[in-house]
Amino acid sequence: MHSIYKQYFSAILQLGVVSMVIFGCQKSKDKFPDPYAGGKQPLGILMSTDAPTPQSGDIGSTVTFKATGLMPYKDSLHFYINNEPCQIVSIDSSSIKIQIPSTASTGVASLTIGDQIFFGPVFKVQGKLAIDPNFKATVGADRGISDFLQLSDGRIILVGSFSDFNHLGTVKPINRIVQISKDGDVIRTIKTGIGADGNLDAIGQLPDGRIALAGSFSSFDTHIGQINNITLLNQDGSLDTTEVRTFSDIDTIPAFNGGTDGYISHLFVTGSQITAVGSFRYYMQKVYNHSDYLGVRDSLITDSVQVKNVIRFFSDGSLDSSFNYNFYQHKSKEGTNGPVNDAYMQPDGKLIMVGNFTQYDGEDVNYVVRLNPDGSIDRSFKTGSGADNPVSSIRYNKNSHRFVLAGSFNHFNGEPHYGLVLLNDDGSIDESFKPSPMGSGIDSYTYAQQLSNGLILVNGYFKTYDGIQRGNFMVLDPSGVLASGYNTTGNFDGRVYNGLETTNSNNQITVMLIGNFDKFDEQTMGNITRVILK
Repeated sequence: MHSIYKQYFSAILQLGVVSMVIFGCQKSKDKFPDPYAGGKQPLGILMSTDAPTPQSGDIGSTVTFKATGLMPYKDSLHFYINNEPCQIVSIDSSSIKIQIPSTASTGVASLTIGDQIFFGPVFKVQGKLAIDPNFKATVGADRGISDFLQLSDGRIILVGSFSDFNHLGTVKPINRIVQISKDGDVIRTIKTGIGADGNLDAIGQLPDGRIALAGSFSSFDTHIGQINNITLLNQDGSLDTTEVRTFSDIDTIPAFNGGTDGYISHLFVTGSQITAVGSFRYYMQKVYNHSDYLGVRDSLITDSVQVKNVIRFFSDGSLDSSFNYNFYQHKSKEGTNGPVNDAYMQPDGKLIMVGNFTQYDGEDVNYVVRLNPDGSIDRSFKTGSGADNPVSSIRYNKNSHRFVLAGSFNHFNGEPHYGLVLLNDDGSIDESFKPSPMGSGIDSYTYAQQLSNGLILVNGYFKTYDGIQRGNFMVLDPSGVLASGYNTTGNFDGRVYNGLETTNSNNQITVMLIGNFDKFDEQTMGNITRVILK
């Protein structure tokens, strides 16, 4: 029986061999196209990723990069630093020497021959703007930082969407709020407990020292579901609370009993009043002393009043109905017809709002409007026809008395202004500032801030400015030209939300930048950094 199985398997094996031979012969007769045909011919070039000599340098300096095989192509190759062309000084069998051009910024070195490109190492271009080595928040936050409050003694409170800061929240999370020194050291003296359960986007301080927080959250510390996107903290960071008698018990609740049904992007404190803007439709207030419809247990009732995208509270959370309110209809007037992205509160109580809206109280305002303290339109603000596309941010500089607006617009008050415009105190255009056209139809600016020396920091989504490589971050002079020596930092990936200008011991301007970014000038960041402007 075993011999029969052996003969059977032997026959199967022989048949397989014969089939392979026949198939192999047939395969040899078939012809298939070479899948690699038509590819680029090898040029015999090797560009090293080893650090160049020197590893960093100023504009105008000469730098040597290691590369072999360049001699046959020395008359036809081009060299770049972060996509900006460099003058080639010399080429030999093992290296290429170039000169750093005035338009260069930190980035990857590359060379091209025809349509073939070879990448090298990163080269650091030194300039007048640099990361401050004395700032201690080198790790930063694990998620975005939205706003800050600088206290009278120099301490800074940061808020955002983070749950860790400088790796100190790995055991006990630092949920959306942290206190740091002016140099970035964490100060763990505020009693915020487990913090907020959602994003904190805005912070301010009342005259009595209490701290106002706003954003998109419903709980703070152990008070679960008792907040509607805005609340108050005591000076020590604990939630400001009060006791109320409910239908059948006594409960401890947030002392600020008021809020909104949507997120608050910015808030402003004027005396005992808090003005907030964002994207919401209703004012919300909780009622604690009523029973449910059966009358057998406590029922948390929420009262609501229609209020659209801009609202004013008293410090106890009640609605200030003297601000843009229609008493006959028991609701606010129409407000804006879209979200408010940013705003600025003047010392006289007038509020300038910018965003994705074209109307306020039924009147055309085209993405920017100034309100009187009662919420009515201030018609003395001479913005004319406004912008032709949304405005993302507004900042005011007290030295120059100028507002700087950033967005995706191409015209402002009928004049060409490409995503950036400077306005005088009365809202008229500062004609001395003329930004260059944006590089493409999808470019936009999301943040711009003018410093005390007149220079303007700009962030957004763009690759070039005036034909020069500037990856999402640049510094302009007051005329709208790239500031010489300040645009050497590498490509920026992310958004800046705000900046705090100070001076260091050498009287140099420093700016703490916060936002949602993980790299600055090719160095890893945690959504915060401080830069020096020399």
